[in-house]
Amino acid sequence: MASPLGHAIVGVAAASVVVGVTDPPIGAALWAGTLAASLLPDTDLALRIVGLEGPRFHRNASHSLLVLGLLAASVFLFGELDPRIAAAWTAALLSHPLLDVVTTGPSTSEQGYGIALFWPVHRRRWSVSRPILESLDLSTCRSLRDVWVGVVPEMVRLGPLALLTVVISFSV
Repeated sequence: MASPLGHAIVGVAAASVVVGVTDPPIGAALWAGTLAASLLPDTDLALRIVGLEGPRFHRNASHSLLVLGLLAASVFLFGELDPRIAAAWTAALLSHPLLDVVTTGPSTSEQGYGIALFWPVHRRRWSVSRPILESLDLSTCRSLRDVWVGVVPEMVRLGPLALLTVVISFSV
C-alpha cells in the first residue's frame, strides 16, 4: 500500500491530466483540493481512535469506487464548484484506491487488506500478485529514518512517471 506521499504524487498526476484537458482556473484551491482528495479515502484510519481497526474497517467503503463515485457525483450535482475543478479532484480521489490495488500484494491481501473496490455490492478484496511497490506500514515505522527508507522506493518509482505526466499534461 502506498504512503500518503505516494497517494499525493499520483493524485496530482491524475488531476494534472484533467487540468490539461479541461483548462480550469489554476490556483491554490485546485491543488489543495487535489491533495485532500487524493488522501481522503484513508480518513477511515481515524476509526483507530475509537478502537476500530483492521481489515473490517480499513479499505471498505472509503476505498470503494462505487462509494467514491457517488461522492464525486454529489459534488458535481450539488456543489457550487467549477465542474472542471471537480473533475480534477475526482481524478485524484479515484487514483487512491487504484494505487492501493497495484501496491497491495499477496501477503498484505492474505491479511485481509486487499481493496474492496465494489463494496457494498461485492465484498471481494482486490490486489495484484506482483505489486509495483512493497507495502509500507507507517504504523511500524519507529523513526524518521524508517519512514524515509519506506518512501524512497515510492519517490523513485512513482515520482518520475508522475512528473512526466504533469509536464506532458501542461505542455499539450
